Amino acid sequence: MFFQIIETSSAGNCAYAECEGIRFLIDAGVGIKKIRGYLSKRGLDILDIDAVFVTHEHIDHYRALKNFKGSNAKIFANRLTAESIQYLDSATKCLDWRIFSTGEAFDFMGIKVSSFPIPHDTSDAVGYRFDLGGKTLVWVTDIGKLTLSVRDIASHAQILVLESNYCPRMLDNSNRPYSLKMRIKGSHGHLSNSDAISLIEGLDSTLVDKVYLAHISRECNSVSHINELLSGIASSIRTKIEIVPPLQESSPFDF
Repeated sequence: MFFQIIETSSAGNCAYAECEGIRFLIDAGVGIKKIRGYLSKRGLDILDIDAVFVTHEHIDHYRALKNFKGSNAKIFANRLTAESIQYLDSATKCLDWRIFSTGEAFDFMGIKVSSFPIPHDTSDAVGYRFDLGGKTLVWVTDIGKLTLSVRDIASHAQILVLESNYCPRMLDNSNRPYSLKMRIKGSHGHLSNSDAISLIEGLDSTLVDKVYLAHISRECNSVSHINELLSGIASSIRTKIEIVPPLQESSPFDF
């Protein structure tokens, strides 16, 4: 299995995974040049991508989707997300959409995929759980609050991608409009650092291999601040955490 985040931020989100020759993306919210450039470094092209799993219809999660026209990629999303993206970008209507129901588990080329609902201000946002080569990868970003089901799903992950979007103090002191601040803080907005850490503190250090802290705000957060907050976490977990700066790739997870 191989996994790497290509980018995760409010500007764009996309990750690459590979298991037993099956290659897929989680979201395609960055520019197609960035996706092509990343794949090229691995000797691949978008024609080599078997699927894209879309979380929701904000543009930083689907920006490059239209470029998969004519490719082999199956585009997975629930119905409301697919309909919203096709309305927002008509060029995506001709893609090979594969519709699932939120909460449904299904098989894709031998990979078990499960979607789960997350509270976010979109039609029907989801997170994903992938069972890959004996490892469980859980992707959960763009979430306004931690539900009991999300906590439970995350607790079973060996590889966890978790949003740590903002620092409340930095958000309050920013120049962002009051309405946007309230949206981000709301129960269907984004996850704060403290909320992300509260989930991490409950993880079993003998089970988890890697935690990527993702979707970090460029204006209302910082890597150094998150590192300060993590100093109180048990070293058995802290050493497994990687903060992914905006616009940058993560380190790869490969086994």
